[in-house]
This record gives sequence, structure tokens and C-alpha cells, in this order.
Amino acid sequence: MNRFLTDAKIIQAELGEIRRDLHRHPETGMTETRTARIVADYLKGLGLSVREGVGGTGVVGLLYGQRKTRTVAFRADMDALPMTDRTAGEHRSRIDGKAHACGHDGHTAMLLGAAALLRRGAETLEGNVKFIFQPSEERLPGGALPMIRDGVLDTPRVDGLFTCHVHPGVPQGSVMVTPGYCTVSSAGFTLEVIGKGGHVALPHQAVDPIVMAADCINAAQTIISRRTDPLDSIILAFGTIHGGTANNIIPDTVTLEGTIRALSPKQRDRVVAMFRETVEATARKHGGDFRLDVRMEYPSVYNALGMVSILREAAAKVVGASRVICTERPFMGGEDVAYFHERIPGVFWFMGTGNPDMGFDHPLHSPLFDFDETVLSLGAAIHAQCAADFLSATVVPRVPGAETRRQGCEASRNRP
Repeated sequence: MNRFLTDAKIIQAELGEIRRDLHRHPETGMTETRTARIVADYLKGLGLSVREGVGGTGVVGLLYGQRKTRTVAFRADMDALPMTDRTAGEHRSRIDGKAHACGHDGHTAMLLGAAALLRRGAETLEGNVKFIFQPSEERLPGGALPMIRDGVLDTPRVDGLFTCHVHPGVPQGSVMVTPGYCTVSSAGFTLEVIGKGGHVALPHQAVDPIVMAADCINAAQTIISRRTDPLDSIILAFGTIHGGTANNIIPDTVTLEGTIRALSPKQRDRVVAMFRETVEATARKHGGDFRLDVRMEYPSVYNALGMVSILREAAAKVVGASRVICTERPFMGGEDVAYFHERIPGVFWFMGTGNPDMGFDHPLHSPLFDFDETVLSLGAAIHAQCAADFLSATVVPRVPGAETRRQGCEASRNRP
């Protein structure tokens, strides 16, 4: 058995208790004061150098190795979601309207476990390890940029970053990673279509924004189906529509909200431009007007191929090569770890938690999401193995943007 996994199994119960405690007391973005205190106290107990209040409520632990010429970092998000917890366990949330339905409690426990494992063998590490506990991943504009502005990647300078996220769509105990672009670059929008109100009995005296809104929705669907490459992963979706006060009144305006998602910021910006053109032409056709507010959200996460190679080899040492899945299919969610990856080589990977037999098959952000805590020791061991392998590697992975996604899984096997 892998030496890190052997040690991780010894502290499995401790990691489970930490995770359940965090699950019972969820805190949303930039309010993670209790969580941050637990994290900081644990790291201090290990004897690590600890910075608190980084980028708000963030915590950073630093473990110095024998040689200090290279530094590897690991990032875990700490925040919960503003939603009701409907899980049945004794660790169910005790805070109304807040729940760890995305597994960040597990991410935090795994990384604390990795810190404990690496602390035991610090004298053998060929470099430094930085443990980044980030606030507010779920709430825009996110906690990554504030931590970066507070110097989280400096002093000492970070050379590579590993980030784990649990995933119920991946079999429990398996690891999944996507080389290149692995999440989307997103933009949220609010569209107000402006007509001229009136009585439904006199439609010719009004400009109906409800009809205009319906036409905008239908016209926008052709942007993806007819104006973009079918092989590109792009989404344009409407999430809300509001307008009108009575069944015999034509309103003045209708407001719609939605999202645009693409693998790269360039693709996203191109779709945003086409959407604006489409809305303008539709409004003009109806004799109305519009206001479109587009809010650029997180950029795409780019997994450097050299980092993917290290992750795959390290994970295979812990769970076995047959349980390491490399896929070209990106995750269509967003992640602000992308801001870290824009500055240093990184890899964002998934720890499988899917176990239908145990009822752990509810999706992320579901009020019923939960997982078997045995994956905590696996995640901690993989983190520790990644640290050892990265710091002992003869070649540091290249900077982000040097490769393309289409080089794929095969290219990541031996790519520096």
C-alpha cells in the first residue's frame, strides 16, 4: 500500500470528524470565520507557519522542506451554499439556509489531512508546500483574486498548484482529470426588452415586449445551433423571465436573465457580441428597444499538461492506474481557481464520490448531496503524493497557455 495512504487511513476518523463539524456549521462566502479558525488552529498545531485573514477570511499554511528552491501549493475552498440541507445524517447543517452541498467541507478536511501527512516527513521534502484555504468560491467575484492581491502566490513564489473537487458523477475512489481547458468561461446577463404598454384590446397601439422577449429567446437559440462550431462546448441559456401585472395589460418592459458559457474567454466574448447583435435586430424589428447588461464571470480553468502528468502518476500510486480517468470532456461549471492558473501552472481534478448503492449519487448543489468519508483519506494521500512528486521532478511544468486542449490525454502522459 502507498505510504501516504497507509498514514492517511490512520487519521481517517479525525478527518471525518473535521468534515462533519464543518458540515454542521456551514458558512457562506467571506463569512467563514469559524471555519478559518478551525483551519488555522489545526495548521498551527502541526507547527506550520500560518497567515490568517488573507484576502478576507482565507488561511495559508506554509511547510518548509529541506531545500527551499521550489514551492508547490494546494488549494481548498471553504465556503458553503445559501440553500437548505436535506441530508439525513447526524452531520446535517444546523444553520438555516446554509449547506455544504458542493463538498467544500470535504476539500478542507482532505487538505488538512495532507498537511498532517507531509508534516511527518518534512525532512525528506525537496521544497516547500503551501496550503491555501480559500473563501468565497461560490459567490462572485470569488475569493481567489483577493488572495492573489494579498500575495498568496508569493513569499515564497509558488511554482505549481493542485486543486481537488469531489464529484458524484465519477465512481467513488476514482480520479478524473481533463487536460487543457477543463471548465468554462462564463458571463451572466440581464436583458430588458422595452416596448410600449397598452390595453390588450388595442394591440396595434402598443409595442408588446412579451412577444419581443419570446422572439429574442427563439432567435438566440440559433447563435449556438447555426453560428458556432458544433464541436465547441458553448451554452447560451435563459434562467428567468419577468413581465406584466395583469392578463389584460400589455406591459412596458420584460426582463430576462441568463448565462453564456464557453471553454475560452475568446469564445465567450464572441458569443456575447453575437447575442447583442441578435437582441438589437430583434428589438428593432418589433419597433422596441433594449438594455443588455453583461457581467463577465470566472475565466476558464486551464490544466497544464505537465501538471496533469504529475497528478495522474501520483494518483495511480494511491488508487491504482485503472482508477485514474483522463477525459477530453470539460466540466461546464465555473471555478475561480482559474485566476490562479492564469498565473502559474496548475491542475484541477475530481475525486470520485459516486456510490448509488449507498445513496451517494445526488448531484453537486443538490440539497441531498453527500458522500462516503472514506474518500477523505484518498484525497489527502493523493495531495501528499503530488507534493512529493512535484518537488522531486527534474523539470517544472510549463506556464499556462503553452499547450492546447486538443493535445489531449495521451500528450499529458509524459509531458514536462
